[in-house]
Amino acid sequence: MIGNENIVLRAVEPEDLDFLYQIENDVDMWIYSARKEPYSRYAIRRYIESCDQSVFERGQLRFMIAIDKTGTTIGTIDLFDFDYNNRRSEVGIFIHSSYRCRGYATEAIGMICRYTKSFLGLHQLYSLVASDNTPSLRAFEKAGFSGGVTLEDWLVYDGVFQDIMLLQKRL
Repeated sequence: MIGNENIVLRAVEPEDLDFLYQIENDVDMWIYSARKEPYSRYAIRRYIESCDQSVFERGQLRFMIAIDKTGTTIGTIDLFDFDYNNRRSEVGIFIHSSYRCRGYATEAIGMICRYTKSFLGLHQLYSLVASDNTPSLRAFEKAGFSGGVTLEDWLVYDGVFQDIMLLQKRL
């Protein structure tokens, strides 16, 4: 596990099925995703079972974010579009609504930056964040991401196009 006095980043466990089922099927979050349909419990169970493959095999890696003192799972942080040849990966984060705006996202992003540099040998991380998602933009900026390039009309949800900010950090 990777952690500090507040949170830990840990591997996905079979016990995370209900949490992942809930967040992956949260319709309000689909605006930020390319996926617009629900996942079955079966699909999520299969995903969990495949988590024993390395990021080099799968091209993605998910950590569960938990409060260190209680072990309560509060979110996920993911590496995806992992490109070892160019030493970069996209990073995405989800914090459950009950735990947002407490600094957990910034801490988790900082941890994933240190992990990817030290253990995976990456040179940079980047993230695509909805331009109206101020808390997420703030968390990435506090963790040292910059750039703020606007990708106009990048996502569409319910017939409305939305801009995305491309942020990056050299490690």
